[in-house]
Amino acid sequence: MPTAIITGSSRGIGRGIAISLAEAGHDIMINYTRNEDAAKEAAAEVASRGVKSEICQANVTKIEDGKALIDRTIAKFGRLDLLVNNAGIAPSVRADLLDAETDSYDEVMATNLRGPYFLTQYAANKMIEQKEAGTIEVARIVVISSISAFTASVNRGEYCISKTGLSMMTQLFADRLAEHGITVNEIQPGIIQTDMTGPVKEK
Repeated sequence: MPTAIITGSSRGIGRGIAISLAEAGHDIMINYTRNEDAAKEAAAEVASRGVKSEICQANVTKIEDGKALIDRTIAKFGRLDLLVNNAGIAPSVRADLLDAETDSYDEVMATNLRGPYFLTQYAANKMIEQKEAGTIEVARIVVISSISAFTASVNRGEYCISKTGLSMMTQLFADRLAEHGITVNEIQPGIIQTDMTGPVKEK
């Protein structure tokens, strides 16, 4: 059965993606950073769709955590067919472009761009190995970015820049992996009601 990793899938958009992929017949690795209880709940909901599920704590900002997530998935399920780069954060403080601080910029970039970049790199190499070995036939990578990739918000510039970077990352990996038959696609959601977007609900 095809296997998918969805980063940040204990809640929000990631959880919804995990459930939908389970309904489409994928075994699922639920990834979380802090909330193990939420991850277990998501895994149980996934398993209720008749597929296998597992949880893995990994912080995508830590490159070795990302590698361990990929390796554990392959060890558990024997394959990796799909990576969904979903994990992301908004700035902890929505600061005007002229007031934003380096700590906020670095934190957002580490989670939203640097982490997915190197996670995709590692996953892609594993997918190439699996395809060459005949373990899998189809491999796909999906990047969840945002309408903020092309819509300016001057009170969260670091977020917009990180999502624009994800758009280019998607194009680059799509070009590079085409020769291996690995597709790389981007989805740019608008504002979806999750706990992350809660603070801007009234706006």
